[in-house]
Amino acid sequence: MELSRESKAELRKNLLVTRRRLERERWLEESERVQARIISLPLLRDVMRIHCYVSMEHDREVLTMGLLEWLARERKAVFIPYIEEGSMKAAEYHSGQQFMVSASAPALPDPLVQSEEEHFDLVFVPLVGFDRRGGRIGFGKGWYDRFFSRLADKGIRPLKVGLAFSFQEVKSVPCDPWDELLDMVVTEIETVNCLKNR
Repeated sequence: MELSRESKAELRKNLLVTRRRLERERWLEESERVQARIISLPLLRDVMRIHCYVSMEHDREVLTMGLLEWLARERKAVFIPYIEEGSMKAAEYHSGQQFMVSASAPALPDPLVQSEEEHFDLVFVPLVGFDRRGGRIGFGKGWYDRFFSRLADKGIRPLKVGLAFSFQEVKSVPCDPWDELLDMVVTEIETVNCLKNR
């Protein structure tokens, strides 16, 4: 039976409530485990241009600040997303980057150096929920779906890797035709190869 759009909204609401209730110490510990699993991935040796979100503490997203710094020290070309004029764009990230912090939105690099780079090898994707086929529940704004569609129109198909805590897994994510599936999801306990589950 196909789940309704309301079911997706309800899943999003419940998962966000659960995640936002994470105690800070547990959030930090489990984020460290996710990061340790990421940096041990053999595929990271072969990718050079990486797009990675900046985590929002108040939403208890998997913490990415340490990951961004590690990637930069590994001499990867690192880019972070920001929203401008209704579109998701990329800014350059450099080791030791300073940020303008917001209470309700992702931090922005200071200074913000916009990049026209869109040939990414890998994109680390934030999510609210996921299933083992790569279905993803985001915040419902469609930023990443449009972003990946725009890249695909240019023949660019980066590896899409979701970062999550294991409790964010659901049995099945209701998907719309425009939803972009993830290739992999990394949690604190496992790396899910979504391509094998489709």
